Amino acid sequence: MSIGVMVELKVEDIANSIKKLKKADKEMLLLLLTGEGREIAGRARDIKTKKVKPLTREETFRDVV
Repeated sequence: MSIGVMVELKVEDIANSIKKLKKADKEMLLLLLTGEGREIAGRARDIKTKKVKPLTREETFRDVV
């Protein structure tokens, strides 16, 4: 047996809420909606568990003019 909840939202209300978000929050929302958020969360988990070593600042910006 499961319990359900029905929520009624207006598209305009959702759009207004998104417009009010800070830039970083909008970027996070985009990542979550496109599915890339899962990949990034997985990478962060791999770094925390030391499965992979993160790049240093120098390695990240090597060959960038």
